[in-house]
Amino acid sequence: MTDLLSKVRWDRVLLAGVATHVANVVVAVLLIVVYTLLAVGPQREPNGGITDPLASQVATWPVPILTLFAAAWAARKAEPATALLHGLLVGFLVAVIFGVLYFAPFDLSGLLLFTLMIVAGLVGGLIGRADRNGPSSPLEVGKTRAPDRG
Repeated sequence: MTDLLSKVRWDRVLLAGVATHVANVVVAVLLIVVYTLLAVGPQREPNGGITDPLASQVATWPVPILTLFAAAWAARKAEPATALLHGLLVGFLVAVIFGVLYFAPFDLSGLLLFTLMIVAGLVGGLIGRADRNGPSSPLEVGKTRAPDRG
């Protein structure tokens, strides 16, 4: 196990975990601004309560999607044997940071969100490994390569 952990590219795992949260803040702010402009219009001053229902949803549910992309990026440069572990670590790190910054999963929807973050990390690890392996990966079965003419 320690041999496997020594092959982890921790810099990519940490960068992917932090970048997921930075991207989530950017996405949330953009979506809230766009929603406010569409709901109220640019000429009127928005009521403080108009974005409250949207803000909690927008700030939480994009995280699994962003985790998937970040985990795939982290796993893409990893050795094939550790790519899945990279994805799992990114998903777990994102879930832990989310729990520290926002809330811990004390209800069913929170537990579902945290589970989705970890699963998204695993799937991202699979995608990153498949991307590294090229056309022979399990995700690209059935695709054919053009023969070399050289």
